[in-house]
Amino acid sequence: MMDNRFRLFLIALFLLSMASLGLAQPTTPPVYINRKHSLVQLAKSQRATLTYDLRSIGGQHLKVKMYRHDQTFDQEPVKEWLFHGETNEIRLDFREFPINMYTLLAYCSDENGEALAYAAPFIFVEYGGWRAWEKFKPPVETVKNPPEAFPEVETATNIANRDVGLHLDPPAAVIKPGGVVIFNSFFRNMETEEVNWKLVGEGTLKNGDDGSYIYTAPPQQVGTKLFRVEIQSVAHPELQAVGTILVTSADNSRVGE
Repeated sequence: MMDNRFRLFLIALFLLSMASLGLAQPTTPPVYINRKHSLVQLAKSQRATLTYDLRSIGGQHLKVKMYRHDQTFDQEPVKEWLFHGETNEIRLDFREFPINMYTLLAYCSDENGEALAYAAPFIFVEYGGWRAWEKFKPPVETVKNPPEAFPEVETATNIANRDVGLHLDPPAAVIKPGGVVIFNSFFRNMETEEVNWKLVGEGTLKNGDDGSYIYTAPPQQVGTKLFRVEIQSVAHPELQAVGTILVTSADNSRVGE
């Protein structure tokens, strides 16, 4: 009889220890907007599709809070949503919001919106595309030797009424302090031309060996900052492109506790 009691005691102790391990909060899986989960560019009035899947952590509800980029998470969010279901696909309409930079914080919650898991990776939204910068105070230019004003060059080729363009690859990137992004420019439906490059923000932008440009983020940055790379054709100044760089030292694992 004593052996059975001791055996039952050991089983109960084991179950109790396993239950205590289960108390550790899981991390919410990535949440996507238009199939992107870090940096999203939305044109004005463009709808967005938010998708999530909480089955891996047994979740049933998702709380999403949206903040302006200049806010902190202890301030009142611009908008809050509470979605039900372990997995879902929802259409969001941003037309009620002004053009701006936004940060979305999403985490698995109970039916009342109380956090049950650490937050998913932040989603940074440029609503209005790169024009969102017009509403967001841009950083001070730190380029030691900014390029001269774009010269007035006679048009060498008539590009009117043609489907041509200048593009920057990648158009957006999210990196940690000290991280590196390699940018390449290319023309659509036209011959390659000389391009002027310009960095707006902190860090360095250097010419690579293969015609690319290499951006290196400030290594000691704390918090989250947005910078951009601008390019413009010399022969056709109306052809321009912008690349957005988000540098963040944020630790998502501490949000949503």
